[in-house]
Amino acid sequence: MSFPLNIQPLVIEDDEGAKDAYKDIFDTLRGEHGDLPFCAAPPCFAFSYEEAIACLESSKIFHVVILDLRLPEKPKMPPLDGIDLGLNLLSRCVDRDRYPIAVLLVISGHIGSTEQARMQETLRNGFYYGRQLAKGDFRLLEDEVRQACTNALRYCSVGIHLRDAGDELYPTISPREEDLLRRSVLQQQGGIGLDLNWWSAKRSPELSNPGGVAANLWTKVLMGRYLLDGGRGASRPKFFKLMGGSDAQFVIQSARHLEHKLTHVKLTSTVASKSTALIVTEKVGAQDARPKSLEEFFKQATPKQAYDVACQIANQIQQLGDVLPESKPLKSLLWPAHNREIVAEQWARFEKEIQELLGSEVDPIGLVSELINCSEKVRLNDLSVVHGDLHISNVALDMADQDAEAYIFDAGVTKQNVAGRDFAVLEVSVILHQRLEFNTIVQLCAILYGSSGPLEEGSVGAIQDPMGKCTLEFIRGLRASAGTWNELDVYSLMVLDFALIQVGGLAFGSSGNKIWDQRSAVYLLAVVAEWYKKLRKPTAPLS
Repeated sequence: MSFPLNIQPLVIEDDEGAKDAYKDIFDTLRGEHGDLPFCAAPPCFAFSYEEAIACLESSKIFHVVILDLRLPEKPKMPPLDGIDLGLNLLSRCVDRDRYPIAVLLVISGHIGSTEQARMQETLRNGFYYGRQLAKGDFRLLEDEVRQACTNALRYCSVGIHLRDAGDELYPTISPREEDLLRRSVLQQQGGIGLDLNWWSAKRSPELSNPGGVAANLWTKVLMGRYLLDGGRGASRPKFFKLMGGSDAQFVIQSARHLEHKLTHVKLTSTVASKSTALIVTEKVGAQDARPKSLEEFFKQATPKQAYDVACQIANQIQQLGDVLPESKPLKSLLWPAHNREIVAEQWARFEKEIQELLGSEVDPIGLVSELINCSEKVRLNDLSVVHGDLHISNVALDMADQDAEAYIFDAGVTKQNVAGRDFAVLEVSVILHQRLEFNTIVQLCAILYGSSGPLEEGSVGAIQDPMGKCTLEFIRGLRASAGTWNELDVYSLMVLDFALIQVGGLAFGSSGNKIWDQRSAVYLLAVVAEWYKKLRKPTAPLS
C-alpha cells in the first residue's frame, strides 16, 4: 500500500460550529502549497460517534485525524458526559490496520479528564506523529495542524522498494507492515526510504484466534538498506523482521539479550503496533554483499565446510547462557500444543507406504500418545537462554574465497530450555526445509537414526547427493556440540518433538509451510520415533 501525497484529513468534533474554523485552516494550508499535489484536501467531518465510526470503517485513507474526546453518540444529539466514546475512537484509530493513520491530534477541552501519561504513550506508539492539546487559541491550533500535515507529508514521502522474489513465492506486505517500515525509516537520521528483498517467510497457524479476532500469523524477514538523504546513498545491510504483535515484547527483549551476548547482533530499530511488530538488526561482517542462506551454501560447499559452519553456530549458541542441571517431567519437555488427532491424520495419509519402506511395523502415534501424558522425571541439563527459533532461515553466511563465516540471528522467545534443543530444531529444519529428494532423505535417515551411538566421520560415502553429504556433516557437527550437554536420548526427544511440530503443521496446508515434501516429514517422524525408542532410558516416577 502506498499513501498518496494529497493529504486527507478527518475531523471528529462535537461542535458543528467549528467546521468553518477547520475549513479556514486547511484552506490556508492549501494556499501555502499552491497547486502542488501534496497540498491538503478539504477535510472530512464527523460530528458524532456514529459518523466517526462510519468514516473509520470505510475504505478511505486518512493521513491526519483530529479527534475531540467528548462527543454525541448520534448526529444532532448533545454530547454525552464523559469521554468514553472519544477514547473508544482513539483505540479504533490505533487499530486501523487496513488503512493505518499516520498522524493523530487529540484536541479537546477534556484533556484533563484523561490519564495523560497513558494517553501520551498511546499517541507515541500508535502513530508516526501524535499530539494532545487543549482547545484554545485559533492561531495555535493552526500551527498544530500545519505541523501535523508536515509530518504526514514526511511519512508519505518515504519510498519503499521491494524487489521481485523471482521463482520464490512470498506473501504480500500488509498496510500495517508498510506503516511500521515507514516509521522505522523515519527513526533514522536522514532516512528517506528502503530498498528491500525477501529473505524468508513463515506462517504460524497455531496462533490463529478461534474467537474471530484478526491475528497476524506471519513472520516475514526482509533484507535491505535504509536510503539516506542528501545524496548519501544507502546504509549498511539490515535484516527487517515483521511478526505478530502478541509476542513482540518478548522477542524484542530476546533480541536485546542476544545483543549483549553475541557481537554480531546489533539492534537498529523496533516499532510495534497491537497486531504487528518490526525488529531491525544490522547485517554483520566485513562484506556488504547479500549473505548466503544455509541452503545456498550447501549447494556449493564441501562436507568439511558444512561441519565447520555447524561448529561456528554451536559456539554462538554456547555463548547465550549457562548450563543448569534439572529434573523435569518428560511431558514438560515437549511443545504443549501437540494435537494427537491432527498428527494421526497426517500419519494415516502415508502410513502404508512408509511401513513398506521400513519393512517393519512402526507406531509413532502410540508413542506420541504416551509421551504427551508421561509424568515420569528426566534428568538433563538446561541452557539458561536459548535462541528459540533456530531454523534454516535464521542462519546467514558471508563467503570470502573458500571460507564461510556463519552467524545466527532473528531469535525467538529466549528463555530457559533443554540444552541442545536449538540444535535439534536446526537438524530437523535442514532435512525438511531444503529441496532434498526423498531418496536422499531416506539415505540420510538411515545413517542419522539407524544407530544408538554418535555419528562417525566418513559416513557421507553412502550418500550420492552433494547437498545430502553437506547436510549429514552439518548435523554431525551440531550433535558433537549437543553431546557435551545432554545424553543422546534427551537430544533424540528434542528431535522427535520438532518433527511432531512439523507433521502437525501439515494440516494447515502449504501456505507458508517450509516443508518441501510432506511425505518426507511423516517419514522422518516415523524413523525418529523408532530411534528415540531405542535410546530411551528408564525414568523416575514423579514424586
